Amino acid sequence: MMLSTVIGELYALNLRSRFLEVARFGNPDKVPLSLWGIRPATLKRWWREGLPPGMDAATYFRFDIYGMKTFNIASWPSEGFPWEPSDRLVNLGPIPPFEYRLLREDERYRVWVDSLGITQLGFQDDWKDGWSGFATRTFIDFPVKNRYDFERMKSRYDPHHPDRYPPRWKETVKTLKEMDDGSFLIHLSLRGAFWWIRDMMGLEATLINFFKDKRLIEDILDLYLDFHIEALRRAVEEVQVDYVTLNEDMAYKRGPMISPRMFREYLSPVYRELINFLRNHDVKVVIVDSDGCVEPLIPELLSVGVDGISPCEVAAGMDVVELRKKYPKLVMMGGIDKRMLASSKPDIDREVYRKVPPLIKSRGYFPGVDHAVPPDVSFENFSYFLELLKKLCGWID
Repeated sequence: MMLSTVIGELYALNLRSRFLEVARFGNPDKVPLSLWGIRPATLKRWWREGLPPGMDAATYFRFDIYGMKTFNIASWPSEGFPWEPSDRLVNLGPIPPFEYRLLREDERYRVWVDSLGITQLGFQDDWKDGWSGFATRTFIDFPVKNRYDFERMKSRYDPHHPDRYPPRWKETVKTLKEMDDGSFLIHLSLRGAFWWIRDMMGLEATLINFFKDKRLIEDILDLYLDFHIEALRRAVEEVQVDYVTLNEDMAYKRGPMISPRMFREYLSPVYRELINFLRNHDVKVVIVDSDGCVEPLIPELLSVGVDGISPCEVAAGMDVVELRKKYPKLVMMGGIDKRMLASSKPDIDREVYRKVPPLIKSRGYFPGVDHAVPPDVSFENFSYFLELLKKLCGWID
């Protein structure tokens, strides 16, 4: 890693070193932005307002320069969507995946089974043009209801299945090594343990079985841990991963889905062992991604080795200024209220200046919107917001 020293402070010269400097509470020359995605419906609006039609926002705004350009080395299905394994990435999904099939539909609703075996009901309007970026769904059924179902599910998560590493994986490794000049981050995005078990049983059954059938919960979590360690062992030996995201979405607006006590009892041992495995393979940064108010779980996350959280959703009370006072060594990504971007420019100024300068000064903060940008945000407002962030983060004078 190339660094230069100026009056005793480290100034990073590429994205990787800048990212690691921020995550280690150092002082880079420029702070990478935490730039979430743009909703498809938002993109359609911006094409009418000045973004060249057909062009994606990341290309137009050069997210690859100012943001955290990443290459994710693994693939897994997300609930609701059809899924085909990548021919270049580690396959962390069920093998075989469940058959994606439409069960019934009318003018307003559709009912379908996704690649994880989850049966759900959703609005046609959310899916008629691919995916709108929003999807209000009702989960009807999940594949694991009891011990018998779980034993059948286990065969789909054989970590040593030959299809875990597709034929072009070697090409991926070779390409990453040849192109690795520090201009992008090698990222590993995983379902967290709580997300994994909810995908199998659903939230309600999971919480009930914390008390009703603890052995089943423990066995599912054992499978989660063993599967991920064994399935990923080759990947982390062949590729140097910069950071890992554990996707959990484990909170609502007013608090987490799981209590700190239940987290300690069931999830802490799994987190601790998985993170130890990652650290032993020189992974420097582990982030938990969760919408909602996850603050009551922050002490538990820190205690098992998690470095930080994302996206710090403001509507759920996740105020990054207050969080920094309570958790001085918590890495944070996001935290800027997306609702303010739909307001006036003075409102954007107030939101940004209240948070970004003091958080950059305290270090360990990647500024950005607290989730994907919704369609009530104009192209003009987002352009203004991004220029403001770039200025405060050292990208422009």
